[in-house]
Amino acid sequence: MARKKTPKVRVNVKASLSRRLREIRQDLFGDHGGPELARRLNLPARTWYNYETGVTVPAEVLLGFIEQTGANPMYLISGEGQKYRRSNDERTLSELSPIELIRRGLEKLERSSSEVVVVAPENLPSQLASDFAAVSLYPLSEIGKAVLDPSQIEGYIMAYRHWLPNPAQTIGARLSDDAMHPILPIGSVAAIDRSMTDPLQLHGRIVAACLDGVPIIRWLEVSGRHMILRPNQQGRQYPLVPVDLEDPGSAVILGRVVWSWSRFSDS
Repeated sequence: MARKKTPKVRVNVKASLSRRLREIRQDLFGDHGGPELARRLNLPARTWYNYETGVTVPAEVLLGFIEQTGANPMYLISGEGQKYRRSNDERTLSELSPIELIRRGLEKLERSSSEVVVVAPENLPSQLASDFAAVSLYPLSEIGKAVLDPSQIEGYIMAYRHWLPNPAQTIGARLSDDAMHPILPIGSVAAIDRSMTDPLQLHGRIVAACLDGVPIIRWLEVSGRHMILRPNQQGRQYPLVPVDLEDPGSAVILGRVVWSWSRFSDS
């Protein structure tokens, strides 16, 4: 007996729904934001991507999606009406708690990965949600010291914990030169994991190093008994710096750059 075919109209409705789910997800979470939305819906990322390709969406998942995104149910089903029930920007800043302000900034960051949310020390909430990390931001010139001076903290970078392998060992530094342009233009912010300092394990990575007492951000390459600190744009102003691995006093690896932002907005 032949299997009953799914009506073409039903297939078209499912395809339209999946297309609008994907469209809203891209609007709010970016092209690569599926895993973050899936996390908020308590779903495996693969399951969410299946829904975006036309797999039937359970009612409870659809309701959760509407709650997380503010999507207009009528728009999801038929494509008619406004895409969102209420714009996220309609709420005034005075209505939002500090945590909501940070979350809004981070959601904006995920949609535009070139921005970073920096909170002034006096505005840092006393308690953060478990999925947030406050990364201390220092001037680059300060991070080469054996003991960091808390009075030099310029602010705090608000980041999701899953962005950082070791949040408690991570600091931020503001770049003061354009040696790493265009990857990290002058003024960029780099998150530096201070627990990762072995040159042999950092080959091919961007690192923070202290060269003759001056902290710098460079590519690290290991060749034989030497490590090479290389700027992204080579020239007379920013030369290659070879360092003998058997002479640990000549340069110290301060940590690996695990995240970076090229612009920032203060709040």
